[in-house]
Amino acid sequence: MSSRALVLSAGHVLAPDGAWYRGGGVLVVGGRIQRLLASPSACARTGERLVDLGDGVLLPGFVDAHAHLDLSGFAGRVPGGNAFPDWIKKLLAVRATLDETALARAAREGADALLASGTTSVGDIDASGRLARVAGRLVLRVRRFREALDAGDSSRTEAALSELDARASSPRAWSEGLAPHAPYTVSDTLWSALARRARARRLPVAIHWAETPEERAWLEHGTGPFATLLARSPRRSGLASIESAGLLGPRTALIHGNDATAHERARIAASGASLVHCPGTHQFFARPPFDARAWVDAGVPLALGTDSSASNDDLDMAREMALFRGRNPDFGPEETLALATSQAGRAIGLAGRVGTLAPGAFADLALHAAPGASGPECLDAITLGRARVVGVWIAGRRVAGT
Repeated sequence: MSSRALVLSAGHVLAPDGAWYRGGGVLVVGGRIQRLLASPSACARTGERLVDLGDGVLLPGFVDAHAHLDLSGFAGRVPGGNAFPDWIKKLLAVRATLDETALARAAREGADALLASGTTSVGDIDASGRLARVAGRLVLRVRRFREALDAGDSSRTEAALSELDARASSPRAWSEGLAPHAPYTVSDTLWSALARRARARRLPVAIHWAETPEERAWLEHGTGPFATLLARSPRRSGLASIESAGLLGPRTALIHGNDATAHERARIAASGASLVHCPGTHQFFARPPFDARAWVDAGVPLALGTDSSASNDDLDMAREMALFRGRNPDFGPEETLALATSQAGRAIGLAGRVGTLAPGAFADLALHAAPGASGPECLDAITLGRARVVGVWIAGRRVAGT
């Protein structure tokens, strides 16, 4: 067929429809999945080079729907505190002590940590342009959301856009995105400018939204601890600002959503936007329970992310799934895996291309040790963080593992 073709075979292979192929495999051609193979004999019949991975579990690589890779060196340096704006001030103070080299090194280290734990794609918020300077040396597949904010002050919009334009965009068209930081840090003028750019290039968008009750108090009433950070309240909800800009739609991922109302969930569901939940960060701040089932029942595509090391103890999507299942026991392993694979791929604008073993997708895979006799038993252990990653492939090339 092709000198660039190979078959990766394993003891357990999970198909997109939920079927388990014992001793099946994946036919990879030109870095993409051409088809799944349901049995050892089907693998052999291709006539292509066969790589037998042993009695492991072959899954799509995890997709981290929300990260800040350049904050990867911040673990343990920014205590949670009592009020979220206080934590933001501490974070900015620590960040100001690090030079460009240190932040770029942190981005590489964060990417390597994700890769080692079975993550092959990430939606990263690039607030400084550091990621662009190291992206060419990263193995991890990165959707880079270039961040912009003007502290809600339109007199600073032009400078914010100039800074955004100064950061090189990616040569890979599929990898670029935009990130208006949050409704409390984006003025109407900046919303409009970013919305025009997103529409003109059909870019995916990521927005921090409804993370805390303090955010809503400031946005709608101009009260609360955010007054120590910001000067002008828009006196309307964050979702209203996003909708007014025309950015609430299927190419948008809203990050956190902890302080959402049932009415807002319904509006988001109608728009087709995704919601990204970060269990590790939720635990770090000791926040009230996140009602994941309410989001899914409302019809909102839900995904998982790690957020940053500044507000999480580890960059490991298996740990995020384990934390999620611990707080949401009504979610089984299959549904939880989707939040960290196919649903997360959708959230970063790569639906059908990452987080799935479907034909046509990138051949981004992870092999896990088999901690059970059957595929479902293995998947239960994997999504509870009880399995070891044995190998990782991106575009059909092995990039990590033993």
